[in-house]
Amino acid sequence: YISDEERDCLYSVVDAAIFPSLYEPFGIVALEAMAAGSNVIASSVGGLAEVVRHKENGLTCYANDPMSIVWAVDKTLSDPAAAEARRKVALAEVKDLYGWPRIARQTAELYESVANERRSTDW
Repeated sequence: YISDEERDCLYSVVDAAIFPSLYEPFGIVALEAMAAGSNVIASSVGGLAEVVRHKENGLTCYANDPMSIVWAVDKTLSDPAAAEARRKVALAEVKDLYGWPRIARQTAELYESVANERRSTDW
């Protein structure tokens, strides 16, 4: 176990955070890396496939395919301008989609919706 601060510090100094998972129910590890400003390479499985969009906010590789991971690492290191563009997109998206302002707004909207539905029923 490491603290969030240590994790974020490590993410901030790596060339890429690599998640060659066979399965991930939710892509929280990729989101954490993106929020810390890392380039992300992840298997296109489970929640990672929902979070990491190939060549847009990261690179995806095939699960259980080492050469696919090698390709993604090489692509990241050999084209720093493209990697930087993906990193910036990822950082902006994670702040916009998963930041507290949006979460708070969505929660308030849900509560309001439930309250309105309750007011409109007879039970």
